Amino acid sequence: MICQHCKKDFKESEIHEHHIIPRFMNNKKGDGIKINLCEKCHNILHLIIPSLYWNILTEEQKIKAKRAVFSFTKGRCNLE
Repeated sequence: MICQHCKKDFKESEIHEHHIIPRFMNNKKGDGIKINLCEKCHNILHLIIPSLYWNILTEEQKIKAKRAVFSFTKGRCNLE
């Protein structure tokens, strides 16, 4: 199968389905258009998505997001 980003050929087991509208954006069922990506391109895309949204958040929303992340990760990793 071909990665739709880097255009390289991979085994089917090495291809990930990516939802154009990610599940974290209220697409819980994974509805809508999907594309095939290799693991590397899929991981890079998921690193980019949060930064795009971060740039449009208000300061108040950023504080809430930081608190939510801290609350989720508290006890699971050393944040200090």
